[in-house]
Amino acid sequence: MKKSDWLWIGGSWLITQILILAFLGINNREEAHKYVAQASDWINGAHQLHVHNIFYSGYIAIHVLLRWAGLPGNSMYGVQLALSALSTYYFTKIVCLYSQSRFTRLASGILFATCYIIQQWVSILFTDSIFCSLLIIATYFLVSAEKSNVNKWVFWILLFILPFFRPVGWLFIPIACFYWSMLSISKNAGKLLVCGIYLVILGVGIYKAFLIENYYQPNYPLFNTDNLPGNVICGYPDDFRKYVKLPYREGMSVFSYLYHNPEMTVRLFLARLYKVFSLSRTYFSPRHNLLLSVTSFFYYLLALTGLVAIFRRKDKILYFPFVGILVFSFPLVIFCIEWTGRLSLPVICYVLILSSMGIEQISRYSSFSAPARGDGA
Repeated sequence: MKKSDWLWIGGSWLITQILILAFLGINNREEAHKYVAQASDWINGAHQLHVHNIFYSGYIAIHVLLRWAGLPGNSMYGVQLALSALSTYYFTKIVCLYSQSRFTRLASGILFATCYIIQQWVSILFTDSIFCSLLIIATYFLVSAEKSNVNKWVFWILLFILPFFRPVGWLFIPIACFYWSMLSISKNAGKLLVCGIYLVILGVGIYKAFLIENYYQPNYPLFNTDNLPGNVICGYPDDFRKYVKLPYREGMSVFSYLYHNPEMTVRLFLARLYKVFSLSRTYFSPRHNLLLSVTSFFYYLLALTGLVAIFRRKDKILYFPFVGILVFSFPLVIFCIEWTGRLSLPVICYVLILSSMGIEQISRYSSFSAPARGDGA
């Protein structure tokens, strides 16, 4: 890639951030208060950390460091901005590993840099923006780990810390295991064993957070029989009870209830799967829904093109973004989607990687298919 390419990508990202900041501003309300309060407690000597907050402790730790540096809470926006820029760089580097087309690299970098679905969260001081940035960076170091020992160390650090920025961070581990399995199970047996042990440790912590502290239960019907009607969006139920054949009885497990009501269960899970990708909501403004619908349809069309291409080539190494989409969709289907669709962001990250492969496929049949000179990326 030439310097001018990076300037186009960086300029696109900068303009996107300026527009988002101008129209949306910095959101330090709602959930943001929780992390600021946790950091304040830590600064003031109250070091108690509940089990469920351990899986956000990485984000809280950054707040603590900013407070120790004498910076205000809104300075977290600067951290999220920096990591967003870094993730844009590493997203483009991922594309550089699999494509020799300069057009594909440039177009894919701009695609990610201007992705409103992801970039809108940079100015919102929740955990989502940092988590997605770290996920993209970790994915780059996963697929480039063999390039140097530094890359290996960075990858392992990111793999171990991701679950402490959002609970779903542990889902990156099976994606990494799949990637290693496609390379060679025997050569990567040690890595698979380490990840297996780490997953068991995380599983114990997540079990305690879900069941012992009773923190997550109200919104997740698999762990709370009071929520059996089945919400597609948490607190926003659909009419699925008409498909119930065996009503719930005291003592019946939720798994048994779902099993004995297959018509309801299939419809419920398919509706949730649809909402993972359909990010529009009835309570959003028409213009907001239009922006989300048009851009996401464009990404999905490119991603489908890329998916068909890698399946036809039977290039199993490149299946990992598709696996990433499935893995990060799973908890949203099993549980329920939250109001704004932000829990779908990790899915969109991998959709965009597949979209870059779609751009690559299209560029092969166009005048833009000339390869990049060298690997100046």
